[in-house]
Formats: sequence, structure tokens, C-alpha cells
Amino acid sequence: MRPLTLLLLALPLLAQPHLFLNEADFERIRSRTQSDSWAASSIDTIKTFAAGWPKSHTDKYALASFAIPDKGGQWGQHYVCPRHGVSLTFGAPSTHRCPIDAETFTGWPYDDVILSRRHADLADAARELALAFRFTGERRYGEQAAWILTQYAEVYPNYALHDKDGRNTRSGARARAQTLDEAIWLIPLAWAYDLLSGTDLMTEEQRAKVERDLLRACVETVRRNDAGVSNWQSWHNAGVGAVAFALNDPELIEWVVNGKSGFRFQMERSVEGEGFWYEGAWGYHYYALDALMQTAEMAARNGIDLWQEPQMRGLFLTPLKLSFPDGTLPNFNDSASVSLYSYDRLYEVALARLGDPLLASVLGRRTRHRNALFWGMPSLPPAESVSPESAVFPDSGYAVLRSASTDHTVMMKFGPHGGGHGHYDKLGLISYGLGGLLGIDPGTQSYAAPTHNTWDKQTVAHNTITVDERTQAEATGKLIWFDTGEGYTAVRAEAGAAYKTADLTRTLVSTGDYLLDLFDAASLDGAAHRFDWTYHNAGRLEMDLPTEPYEAFPHSAGYQHLTGNRAGDGSSDWAVRFDGSAAAATTYGSTYQSTANVRARYERTPEFSFQGNGSGKASYVFTGAGYLMFTTPVFSGLPVEKPTGLTVMIHGDGSGHRLALRLYDATDERFVVTIGPVTWTGWRKLEVRNPETWSHYLGNADGIFDAPVRTVSVELTAVEGGPAEGALHVDDITLEYAAGPRLVEDFEFNTRSARIWMIGEAGTTVVGGEGLGPDLRVNVPYVMARREATATTFASVIEPYRGVHRITGFERTGEASYRVTTDAWVDDIVLLTTGVQYQRTPR
Repeated sequence: MRPLTLLLLALPLLAQPHLFLNEADFERIRSRTQSDSWAASSIDTIKTFAAGWPKSHTDKYALASFAIPDKGGQWGQHYVCPRHGVSLTFGAPSTHRCPIDAETFTGWPYDDVILSRRHADLADAARELALAFRFTGERRYGEQAAWILTQYAEVYPNYALHDKDGRNTRSGARARAQTLDEAIWLIPLAWAYDLLSGTDLMTEEQRAKVERDLLRACVETVRRNDAGVSNWQSWHNAGVGAVAFALNDPELIEWVVNGKSGFRFQMERSVEGEGFWYEGAWGYHYYALDALMQTAEMAARNGIDLWQEPQMRGLFLTPLKLSFPDGTLPNFNDSASVSLYSYDRLYEVALARLGDPLLASVLGRRTRHRNALFWGMPSLPPAESVSPESAVFPDSGYAVLRSASTDHTVMMKFGPHGGGHGHYDKLGLISYGLGGLLGIDPGTQSYAAPTHNTWDKQTVAHNTITVDERTQAEATGKLIWFDTGEGYTAVRAEAGAAYKTADLTRTLVSTGDYLLDLFDAASLDGAAHRFDWTYHNAGRLEMDLPTEPYEAFPHSAGYQHLTGNRAGDGSSDWAVRFDGSAAAATTYGSTYQSTANVRARYERTPEFSFQGNGSGKASYVFTGAGYLMFTTPVFSGLPVEKPTGLTVMIHGDGSGHRLALRLYDATDERFVVTIGPVTWTGWRKLEVRNPETWSHYLGNADGIFDAPVRTVSVELTAVEGGPAEGALHVDDITLEYAAGPRLVEDFEFNTRSARIWMIGEAGTTVVGGEGLGPDLRVNVPYVMARREATATTFASVIEPYRGVHRITGFERTGEASYRVTTDAWVDDIVLLTTGVQYQRTPR
């Protein structure tokens, strides 16, 4: 086989642009905008951005004049309140406010994080302006993009190398604080250069300087840090690849594709054989996949097909097998809860390149977007139906237990630790039922948040066992067996060397009605050890047994974050409930603040409702002039027809602030109708008709409502003399159609509860209270069973229910057999060496 470098040298020089789009692509895209409104909207967004530049940038950051920053920025993870760990709110030009207690912070590193955001925005602006130039022919847009590139070429070599702590280390960068972020920053700059090449927008001298002092200089910054097996290196390869392919540099292309830590190395070493990214965190799976996809797309457009690497298909398809019924993925390790559908931009490209109809199952739930226009298929094929089944992935270390009769889904983690992004939670589980999460994992906070290390990673924060109040060690567990049959799925796995002093083995048997959890803990050194079985669940904890305050926890290993602790005797069978009917407010939709003078929060809350058990609480703070918008999530499944009107119930506060309503169409054009001052208190029905007669802007800005409806917003503008703080409540948002009304949001709480029934054992202490949750502002209750023993089995059933729980009996009927009873049936389960024997007998 000829070396890649020789093959590249044999290729003719490609005309610019060729990195992500070429002239034929521009013609194809222009044609699409004539026939598809969503395509036109995608290009209109680029044009609108270009038309507003650079004012949008100076306004966003309250700059007196526009200029490239004179130094590099800082690590985005620093931008959290050092006390509460939550993200700060930026008030231009240099105010950084904690949303919990409004404490403000100034100086390093917060100001420098904003500098980093500016650098990112400027790189994106160069790309957007260059694209706008290509699509419109407006020379000024190209000149502005060229100005950004040439200005960076002047200052970039003078930026100091610095890492997240301000030191000159291998991982440090110049414009950003990490080579990871520098590589990401480089991609839009290289693309902008590619889009402008072949034009007269830069002189030969300017072009040479941009290549030398920006693009290649940035490549050298990134290449200082060979990150090996990591998501960092995948982005390093993508960033360097953008320059390599833009400049048609064979040596760099070889480094990116076949180098020591190049693309093919990542495919072989960073991707598990089952299609998982090795870090075991879905956020990082897609983070790395984004880089890999961009590298593959650049390579494909330059004659190298990396899409056919066997691991690429698995990286896209495997998540479909591990998603919960609502499309979310479990937030194991350093990951928030993420949705498959939020990554539809990646699946658009993968479907076009790989052609697998399963990939189409992720698409079509949201309006198609720019990735679809640039690199996707002209139209989406019928999606092949995906019916996820129970499955086990022994190499990656995950088991998925599903039910054919309900949405009850349980996922257990037993495999590799996951490197630096792993958590110490071997044999931990996350569960879903009745339309949402039940068994909760904390996922991760900002890495600069103090609780990231003191809680997120600690064993007691997860649904597993802690030994001697100490966090597990890094370990790789092992599958013992996996068994599925009529009405059940079961798995048994061990925790490996999570503890030197004890062996942990967990057996789960899942039906549509409950989870049987048999957690064995055994001493390895002959001594008795303290075993803490812990389970965290959404809802309000209700304990049946008598309790009193409990203060015996240590102030370390995550236990210090357990609060409101009460304990009782668990020698006999005991049960607790996590009552989901007492719903707490949760963040809803999104908000927009027009200036630093205004703040907003949109929540689903049970405190008011027009009917049912919830409403949307639109809280506002006005310290000066400005306006706020409270916006629903993007709708799916609405009729592809124009709405004739909108009806909304608003609980007014008599503030006098000015209210307006907005409808967003499929092109993101906003149709706005002003209601007037909020002069009323209590509920009022607002009915508005004929959206095409309202004021309108953005999107394709043609005044024609392109169906379907995308979102609905409530807009509130400060009026002089009105109160500084308050809240409206929103309920029963209804779209009117020719065929009749369609209720699109009633803010109801999908109540779901869980009951834990554990077989008692002498010496057991049952403790309940609250721990931290994925949102640090909302605690999550927990229950813990504590025992000191040389060997013990924590035997419990976890039953999701709505309204009234059904299980009336749970008992051990033999050394390895159990019985679960309701008024309708009796289940008998016997553990075997390679699975279970399961029998349901109707009553």
C-alpha cells in the first residue's frame, strides 16, 4: 500500500474553497433555499449575523470600540461561584454574579473567562462573515472576515503561553487556556481562511502572514501537547486537520490521519469495540464524536475516506441502544444528562455518509438546520423503527434492563473506570419509569466547582455500596451473567478491585413492575466492615419507621453533603417512599435578558395553576431598562399548517410592566403581538388572532408564517414605576388551527413515585435525608441502609408507582429465592449459577 503522503503528493492542488464546502456546494445550497423554508432560514441567520456585525459583539460585551483582545483568555470551567458551585451570570462589561445570593466577583479568572468567550466569538464571526460573503457576494462581509484573520496574525504570536492556572505548561495555549480549546478555536479560523482564499480580499503578503503567524503558529501550539488516548487529542487532530487540508499540507495531513495519536489511533485505542467512547460519559462520547466527524468530513472532501473506519458506525449507533425511552442517555461519569435528539446535527451528516436508516430515527423531531443543508441528505428517508431491547456490553461495562410492558428501564455500570472523567461508582445504577428519571446520579458539575471532587465523584453520591465510609478505588468490574426471558431481564456483575478489603457483587432482576436488587458485600480480610447501601431518587422522602436525628456520618468522602439526616432501626423489614406527587419547581424552557439590568427565571412550578397541578412561573428582576423573554422548549409533532391564533392563560401581578406574546415559525421568524400593561391580578385568558398581521422579523422575514410552530414566548418589558421584582404565571398555552385548538403546554407535573422495600437484618440502621443533585440548587433525597458484617446481602425491591403502590409482600423464601406479591399476581425468583428462574402466577 502506498504511503498516504505519496498519495497526497500525487493529487492535484484543489481549488479553494475545499475544506468543508466548495463552489458546487454553494450552488446546491442556493437552490435549496428557493424550495425549502428551513434552508432559507439557515442562510438568513448567517446573513442577519453578518449584517449586525460588529455591533452585536460590542453590545454583548459593552465595548467602547471594536478590537481584537490584547491577551489570551481563561478556562471556562472557572466561571462558577466559588461557594455555591453554580455558573455565574455575566453582566457586561465586567460583572460576574452568583444567581443564588447575587454576590458579585471581579478580576481574574472571571474577566479572563469572558476574554476567552470573546476569542471564541471572534473565530466564529470570521467563519460566519466569510460564509455570508460566499452566499451574498457582499464584499464588506469578506473584508470583515479577512480583518479578523489578519489582526489575529499580528497579535497571536505575542500572546503568552498559559494554562488554566496561568502557568506555561504543555497543555497551555495562547488565545485560550488549553490546547484543547485552542484546537477548537482554530477550526472556524481555518475555514474562514479557506472560504476567502482564491479571492483578492487579502494580499499575498497578508495571506502568507495569516498562514505563518496564525494558522501554522496555532498548529505548533497545539502540537506541543500530544494527549494520546483522549478527547483532547481528537480535537487536536481536528484543529490541525483544518489547517492541514486548507493548506494542502501532506506532512500535517499524515500527522492527523496516521500519526502517533492521529485519527486512526483514536479509532483503535479510544473507542471500545462495542462503540463506546472509552471515558464512559455520554457528554464526552459526543464531544469526541463531533471532532472525529469534522475530521472525517474534511478528509472525505480531500480524497481520504475515514467514514468507513469500522468504529465510526458504532459511535453513532451504540447510543441508540442505551437511551431511555425519552431519548436521554444516563449521566454516568463526567456527563450531564444529554439527549440523542440534541445531537441531530451530527446524525444529519452521518446519515448522508453512512446511509444507515437507523440513524434517521434521531432526526425529524426538530426543524432541520445548517448541518442538514451543508452536508445532509436532500430529504430524510423513512426512519427505521428502533425498539431498544435489554442488552449487556461486557467490554464497556454496561447493562440495560428493559420491559416490554412498561417504560421501566434500569442501567447499571460495572466496566472500566473511564480515565480522568470516571467516577468511583462501580455497580451504580440509574433508572427511569413513568415518563422520567427515578434513580438519580449526580453526573457532573463544573470542574472548578468544589463539589465536583467532594460529591460528584464520591461513591456515596451514587446508587451503590460504600465500604468503611471510604470512596472506591479505580477499578474494572466484570460481568458474571446476563439473562432475559418472558417478563424479566436479569444481570449479575462484580465490582472488581473497587475495595481491597471487600468484594461487591450485584444482581438485578427487572420486570415491568419493579426491580429486585440483591447486593452482596463480603469481607476479603476476615474482618467486619461497615457497608452502606445508598439509593438516591427524585421526590419527597417518606419513612415509615420511627426515626430520630442522625449525626454519625464522617465529614469526608461525600458524607459531609448529606443533610437533614434521620435514622431508624432496620432489623425488621422496612419501606420508604419517594413521593413524586409533592412536585418541586424545575427549570423550564429558556430565557433571554436584553441587558445586564434585567434577570429572568422560567420554572415549572406547583404553586399556582389555572387547572391541573402546575404552571410556568416567569420571574423577573428589573434594575433598569430592558426586556425579558420566557420561551417554551422547541415543539415537536405539531401540524404543518399555519396557526390561526394563540390563547394563553396569564396570572397577572398588577405590575404595569408591558406584556407581549411571540410565535416563532419554522424559519425562526418571530411574530409579535403587544398585549399592553399587566394591570390585572389573578388569571386572565389572552386570545390573539391572525399572526401574519402582527409585527415580524428575523428568520426569512417575509411575514408569511411557515409551519409548523417552533416555540411560544412571553415577553415582558420594564416600565418606569413598576416593581423591580415579581412573577407572572403562565398556563394552558393553546394554538388555534382551522381544524380546532391544540393544547401545546399545560405545565402539568408527570408525577412518579418509588417505594423501596428491604428485607430487615439485625444491626441495620436506616438513614434518610438529602444529598446534592445534578442541579446544585435542588437537593435530591436519599435512603441508606448501614450494616457492619463480614458478609451480607442487601435484598430490596424498588417499585415505581403513580398514585398507590401495588406490591403487598416481599420475602426471602430460600437461600437464593425470593417472592414478590401483589393482589393480582405472585412472582417467584430463584437465583441460578447462570441466570434466574422466574415465574409469575396470577391470583
